[in-house]
Amino acid sequence: MSIVCAQETGLTAEEYIACVGQSVLGQNRPLGNPERVQAYLDNSNLTITARNKHGTLVGLFRGTTDWHWVCYCADLAVAETHQGRGIGKALMDKGGEILGPGVTITLFSLPGAEGFYKAIGLTQTDVGFYHDRTVSS
Repeated sequence: MSIVCAQETGLTAEEYIACVGQSVLGQNRPLGNPERVQAYLDNSNLTITARNKHGTLVGLFRGTTDWHWVCYCADLAVAETHQGRGIGKALMDKGGEILGPGVTITLFSLPGAEGFYKAIGLTQTDVGFYHDRTVSS
């Protein structure tokens, strides 16, 4: 398996939808609304992709950061056909490498995925809060 993880700019909604739609995360994203997807891609300031030897997107890390204190990982997704190969961990590691040692990566886990995040070294907390302002599609 030859997978390359790299920071990218200009990821398209089409590629994102194709990849994320093949993961459990796709159930929780507005994949039927490419304009909205493109808008949130365009407004994220850290995108790391995992591509196979043919250049096909098989995983991604999408975050928003101030580059000095914290990075919120909005998406960590790996296509189902490529899960279990260390790609999710490699994307998180690449994020840590790019951000540097003084920047914390935070995220919300989908229910059931907590074990994955613990296994790759993240610390679970029970003090997170959010105000759900999600609009369908």
